[in-house]
Amino acid sequence: MEGARKAYSEALRLTQFKEMPEGFSEEVASVRRPTQLNLALVCLRSDPTEPFRALELCEEVLDAEPDNPKATYRKAKALMELGELKEAEWELVRACKLMPKDAAVRKELETLRQSFRNDKAKEVATFQGLFEKSPGFASENRQSDSQKLTKADVDDIYFHDGKDNPYEGAENPQDLARGFQADGQLEDAAQAWEVAMGQTASSEDWKSHLTYALEYGALLMDVDIDRLALRCFSTVFERPAQNDDAEKALAQVRQHALLLKSICLLNEAAEDPQAEITSCLEKWLSLAHAGLSSEDEALDRRLIRLRDQQGSKASADLAVALGLLQLLQGQESVASTFGSALLAPEDDSYFGAPRRLATRWNMLGAVLANRGRPDDAVCAYRWALYWQPHYPRALINLAMSELKRGAVLEAAAAQAAAIAASPSWACGELWSQLEKESLAQTSIDDLAEAVQARHVARVREVLVPYSSNLDTSTLQDTAPAEVLKEMKLIS
Repeated sequence: MEGARKAYSEALRLTQFKEMPEGFSEEVASVRRPTQLNLALVCLRSDPTEPFRALELCEEVLDAEPDNPKATYRKAKALMELGELKEAEWELVRACKLMPKDAAVRKELETLRQSFRNDKAKEVATFQGLFEKSPGFASENRQSDSQKLTKADVDDIYFHDGKDNPYEGAENPQDLARGFQADGQLEDAAQAWEVAMGQTASSEDWKSHLTYALEYGALLMDVDIDRLALRCFSTVFERPAQNDDAEKALAQVRQHALLLKSICLLNEAAEDPQAEITSCLEKWLSLAHAGLSSEDEALDRRLIRLRDQQGSKASADLAVALGLLQLLQGQESVASTFGSALLAPEDDSYFGAPRRLATRWNMLGAVLANRGRPDDAVCAYRWALYWQPHYPRALINLAMSELKRGAVLEAAAAQAAAIAASPSWACGELWSQLEKESLAQTSIDDLAEAVQARHVARVREVLVPYSSNLDTSTLQDTAPAEVLKEMKLIS
């Protein structure tokens, strides 16, 4: 092996020219490239191996001949030696395309991907316990502390300054924001909400400002960024009303903010979720039903009493508030309670509005998923998407439930749809998760390549055969009560 190394190195030295003799470039290249590839192979087989040198030689060949199959394959081998496994997988996919009949290359790719699957299985086994011990709610995609937004992020809900925001100076940016949300253009909607909040703060139109903070917070919940949503909901309470009439005008906005804040605290409470959420819901109840404030009776008992008194007229907000408490207490009735929110009458409560049906279905899906019912959870998420097709949070949750069912490619399709629906600044973690899912399969070579390139349209294209759950057109003739009966949540 040492003799071969010396011979190939000498051949490269002899064919290295500062200025190539005229007419000899092709002849020299025809000698150098095979020599570089042979020396790269020697470096990979020597003991100890020399992967850096092998990588350097392969890249020199690929600079001149990008589709050289041997250089691509040996570059992948060098990357594997260096521990750069994701890049190695990328190069092996390319090598398989360049050498489709080479069984050794295909076997190398399969072996590498099997190692990824083994790692993924260990990861799932590790995190499955976490899901069982601490179930998520509004989203199953709960992030670790290291992945959460920093305090600086939370303190500033504005992603763009005036120079970067195309809607700066627009008239009625709140109308633009609502229109963008309806059309699924969530990045534009966020930018328009930023402008609307900035304009109303400058003009000291605090009622409008706090209303827009509530709506922007709801959008941030939809894209699975609860910590910034909390910042918006806290904003609703930072500006005291100037008089009783102003306070009365803001009462409903603050009431809604308290309920949404309670939901966010399930994932983002600083210390004790039960204490923080209970305190938040006590304040909500004092605004929504002032006569039920009491220190002598537990909050959940008061809510149950109110629900029983109101019967079929009980609001969706009441069902959600009670469901939150039951979730914290681990009660079996929690799924039925969230199911009842879907049957509540339309009214002026936050979740009583028809446009909140998607959120109600998503919450039910998360409860079902975290109680070991992924099939029913998938059904609920599909209903959420029926009412709100561009709903990143429901798509993320759908992906998580598909993974629990072992449907990796279906999960990848939902994850890709979530990326397509989300603002660019909310996609970092989504791409990371999709990358893991793409590496856990071997049936679609183009998938890992498209994910590496962050080409969402191409990713969705190759996953079309696995996207049937994203088609909700078949749901239109089914009443919610029938769905809940099939789930055995109502009789």
